[in-house]
Amino acid sequence: MKRALCLTTATLAAAFTLTACGGSATVDSEDSTETSTTVATAASSSESSSSTATVTQTSTRQPAAPAGPVDQPARELDSVPEQADPFTAEETGYLNQLRENGVNVEGVEDELTVTGHSVCSDETITRDVVAGQLVEQRRTDMTPEAVGQLVTDAARANLC
Repeated sequence: MKRALCLTTATLAAAFTLTACGGSATVDSEDSTETSTTVATAASSSESSSSTATVTQTSTRQPAAPAGPVDQPARELDSVPEQADPFTAEETGYLNQLRENGVNVEGVEDELTVTGHSVCSDETITRDVVAGQLVEQRRTDMTPEAVGQLVTDAARANLC
């Protein structure tokens, strides 16, 4: 019994040593091979012997090719690229007509352009709300009704 206990203890110690040292890999080239070792120990309770099996598994990994564009170092620009106008010619004409008739459109160009396109769809709720907001924000001296009519006229002349 003492001999079986010593043999089992020695086998377990060897198994733990191999398990603790396994799993590391060093890559020296683009093609790499990874080897992992697993030690399995089986002890029979009716017999006083144990057996150890070692399984070695080998796999080859290919390096992954870059999926997208390759990064390049930063470079100094000689000039700032020209910025494109975010509005079409029709939208610019619409905004200019609002400006020329006393509406400060600076900073709300996007909202006014969407409002003008909604007028083309015969939707007046957005137009009326925006007209009221322009008056409340003191962007014009006109009444909400007059601003609403101006938005309608400018949209129909330029956008619709």
